[in-house]
Amino acid sequence: MSKPTCSMPDCDRETSARSYCRLHYTRFMKHGDPTVDLHRVQHTSDGRRVCKRCGEAKPLDDFHKDKGNADGYRAQCKPCRNSFMAGYYDANRDSRKAYEQDRRTNQAEHMRALDMARYERHKEKRIALASEHVKIRRARLAGVETDAKVTVPALRKIHGEACCYCGVQMSFIRRRRGDGIAPNRATLEHVLPISRGGAHTFANTILACHRCNVSKNNKTTEEWADSRGLLWVSLKQPQAEIA
Repeated sequence: MSKPTCSMPDCDRETSARSYCRLHYTRFMKHGDPTVDLHRVQHTSDGRRVCKRCGEAKPLDDFHKDKGNADGYRAQCKPCRNSFMAGYYDANRDSRKAYEQDRRTNQAEHMRALDMARYERHKEKRIALASEHVKIRRARLAGVETDAKVTVPALRKIHGEACCYCGVQMSFIRRRRGDGIAPNRATLEHVLPISRGGAHTFANTILACHRCNVSKNNKTTEEWADSRGLLWVSLKQPQAEIA
């Protein structure tokens, strides 16, 4: 059974307290009137939002989401909000540390459930991010040039969705644990391997299917072609990042 909706006209959010949704209840508690506009958000004619702190007009992607605030976004842009929160935590470090330790100790099961739910919501993104950081760490440990902007999505925009070696249409969907890795799964490939001095840059990376990537291993393209008796005349060469 779904919760009743807010009693305010033209508001279909679920009730939080006193027949109000979270947004209108917050306004009621702070100002005694649920109709008060807490943020008085300003927008430009092209749809951008004006930050309450710096006064600059920025796209909505530059604001953190928050269901309790006007339009579902924070009144401050991300840089301003991050700056404010950094100063807040520096000024209240001891009390915040004690608060978090208390939560982890006395609400361990609840915190674990929240962490698991958060992980499931962002599972694909977190796995992809971890994979990218592994390659960056390898490059830095090897002492070669490293560009953190080199990612599978970025290379996909440059090279498309076909394997740069065999031309097979690659898959960008991760399979469930236990299903194994699809042979045509898209992987980030260093043309000159990092172990051979290759850099982690757009000039030395392409997209290759998992089968070709594993087969090539730490060989150069010429060594790999010679070992298989093949002529790689259709190889797409790496190129600079597309602006």
